[in-house]
Amino acid sequence: MPKFLSLLLVVLSCGVGSLTAVASSHGKMDQAIEAQLDHILNQSNGPETLQQLQQLTAELSEATPFLTRIRALNYLAIEYARVRQFDAAWNVLNGVRELADNSASTDAITETEATALLLYTLQGKTSAALTHINTALLLSDDVQVPRIRYFAHSMAAFIYQHRSQFDAALEHYIHAADAISTTHDSRTLIRLLATKQQIASLYGQQKNYELALEQLDDTERLAIKNNLMDMFGHTLYLERAYVEVMRQNYDAALAHYDTLRTQLRQQPQHTAYYLTVLNNMGDVKIRTGHYEDAHKILTEAYELAQLHPDLLNPEVILFNLSYVDIFLGHEEQGLAAMQQIVTNAETSLPVVQYESLLGEYADALTHLGRHAEAIEVLLKQRELREQVYRSDQQASMAELQNLYDSKDKALQIELLSQKNELNQQLIENASQKRTILKLMIALTSFAVILVIVLYRSAYRNNRELRVANSRLAEQSARDPLTGLLNRRALQHAIRQPTHGRQDAMLLLDVDHFKRINDHLGHAAGDEVLMEVSRRLIKASRDSDLVVRWGGEEFLIYLVNIDPDKLPVMAQRILDAIASTPISLEQQDINVTATIGFINYPLAVTGDQSINWERTIQLADLVLYAGKVHGRNQAWGIMALNQPFADIQQLLETDLPAAIEQGALDVTILHGPKAS
Repeated sequence: MPKFLSLLLVVLSCGVGSLTAVASSHGKMDQAIEAQLDHILNQSNGPETLQQLQQLTAELSEATPFLTRIRALNYLAIEYARVRQFDAAWNVLNGVRELADNSASTDAITETEATALLLYTLQGKTSAALTHINTALLLSDDVQVPRIRYFAHSMAAFIYQHRSQFDAALEHYIHAADAISTTHDSRTLIRLLATKQQIASLYGQQKNYELALEQLDDTERLAIKNNLMDMFGHTLYLERAYVEVMRQNYDAALAHYDTLRTQLRQQPQHTAYYLTVLNNMGDVKIRTGHYEDAHKILTEAYELAQLHPDLLNPEVILFNLSYVDIFLGHEEQGLAAMQQIVTNAETSLPVVQYESLLGEYADALTHLGRHAEAIEVLLKQRELREQVYRSDQQASMAELQNLYDSKDKALQIELLSQKNELNQQLIENASQKRTILKLMIALTSFAVILVIVLYRSAYRNNRELRVANSRLAEQSARDPLTGLLNRRALQHAIRQPTHGRQDAMLLLDVDHFKRINDHLGHAAGDEVLMEVSRRLIKASRDSDLVVRWGGEEFLIYLVNIDPDKLPVMAQRILDAIASTPISLEQQDINVTATIGFINYPLAVTGDQSINWERTIQLADLVLYAGKVHGRNQAWGIMALNQPFADIQQLLETDLPAAIEQGALDVTILHGPKAS
């Protein structure tokens, strides 16, 4: 299911709810305002809802019960975000944060920080949301209102699912379901169905299609029984279609999309769903080679998206239309349009979407036999992937730091609570004048005990902090998915003196990795990367450094190797990856890789030396030459026969010409054929 539609389910089930079911046990609430909030949010329809919430919150005062105020203001922030007024949303939320923090109410703090997760996600800032999860869940175990526990865990689950951390996502969905089981209000069933549908989506991403369909069947049965198909029917059909596409049951998927297309065509309030259906149908038609049908469907989607650019970017659909034009024989027209869109997208689209466009553009260039241009686009795509990879690494480090900060904040809250209790005790005892002596003795004893407790607590926390810092240092040198060294670790190692020894570098890129992610899911892609990592470690020597260079790229730094043995090592790596299929849960897939290898320091005519960064760039050039010439190959630069400064421009712009002119010695190896 498209991610923004999944998020609508989270907003629908979490952003609307009633506190009245727990009012008696969690302090006084204004039942009239609570009922008014339920009515407004159950009738949610964008601008009208925002106006009603603005009017309601303007009438709140200090006399309004605290949790009612917190709930209403949080919903106002969410509604601002839903209509894309993010500055206003954060202004409201920051004011609510101040109220919640000053109150020290675990329920108020948790609801407010969970609302922050939702705002980050609606804004597309998933890395910020990821680093904020620990803050939002810091006090969740002590939350008394089930709706708030459900809200916090549902948001955490959605964010982890979006980042393909499926185990963590499922754990939080289970916590959310546990919270639902303790509620009995008008929103209980809606929360249950939304959670079941999210779990179905999670199973689909993990390729557990049978479990996904079981959850969808159960959700549909309950929705029909309780007259909730108007709320859940569209997303159920979309999720079913997604599962069938992943199973390559394209006819079944198209049947679901046709049903939705017929239902939604005359329903302008569901334009977002209708655009998604058209775009997904076009994708299925492209996958199955029905380019004429794809062109008709995507043309309708493009015309509608031009009227609603806030729902789906028309340029993305036009890009897909241009891609189809190439396969319909309009090659120059289609390619020119794709090139213009790619140029515009560099400044208008997020990096992740722009990088994906470059991959499709490179495929079109390759289809037309324009290999030199395809290499240039692929190199740019690789650079962007490195940016995304570094961003993800920074988010992971920030998440760890946030976890340590959260633990420290928890300790401060605990100490503040102890201090408040002590002050209250002093006030009460001060009124008992006849027991001053006993009070002094008690206070002295209590102070001694408190100092001992605080000392032991500080000692324990300092010890945990040292362990955490040690773990952080180790993780900063390791890739979190594969456990391999990361780029920072290599840069540190490579700057150490070599004492005249001969080393080498082997740069490797997994072939067609995007297809694996698109067809089998990100979980399958992660498993392929981990298995490739294991094979690289097994095929390398103990002295070699095996590094995840970024995305699906790896680098092996070979320490003290005979230059004549370097091609043997490259062939060994090719064989290790491609000779045996990789076993996933439901199938075996053949995986190959393309390699660029080079001696370091490289033999160069003249006195000029080449630093390690330039050496890796040369390996990268021959790697992409191997990509263009068929993949499952290893290209190696054994020597430069002219000074590097004289041939640098020729190497970077026309590698085949440089080889033909004898400017460098290149060795080409071929990997085993897929079994």
